[in-house]
Amino acid sequence: MFRVTRAEEQAVRLVMRLAATGGQQTLGFLADAEQLPEPTVAKLLGMLRRGGVVDAVRGRNGGYVLAETPDGISAAAVVQAISGPDVFEYPCGDAADSPDCTRSTNCGLRPVWRHLGDRVAEVLKQTSVADLLQREAEASRNLQELWPLDGG
Repeated sequence: MFRVTRAEEQAVRLVMRLAATGGQQTLGFLADAEQLPEPTVAKLLGMLRRGGVVDAVRGRNGGYVLAETPDGISAAAVVQAISGPDVFEYPCGDAADSPDCTRSTNCGLRPVWRHLGDRVAEVLKQTSVADLLQREAEASRNLQELWPLDGG
């Protein structure tokens, strides 16, 4: 099963908090608001800064701000800032000669994993931080409109 790491989840929540409160927030405020240890928040914000998702404001009244508007930041950008470009990894990898794959040739499972990974990446790329700030029922409706499930 595809799993979101704790760090990815925490990073998304920090970015959502910055978007919801608007403007600049201190590390201490973000740690308290998300009930996370300050060292964890500092590490995640550093990764988000290096990933271009947030900007650090130095000085006495310093803090962190979003690098773009909430509708200009994708969920994929947040996750990739924490975990790198491969949002969804699967055991057999892209190469037929992967050491993790017991069936090195003509495997029907590899394209399924690849397709699933592409769909996960697509949903995350097309979901903005602004989308994440919606109420749950509205977000669920929007997702169903964009990527309908047949219910089966």
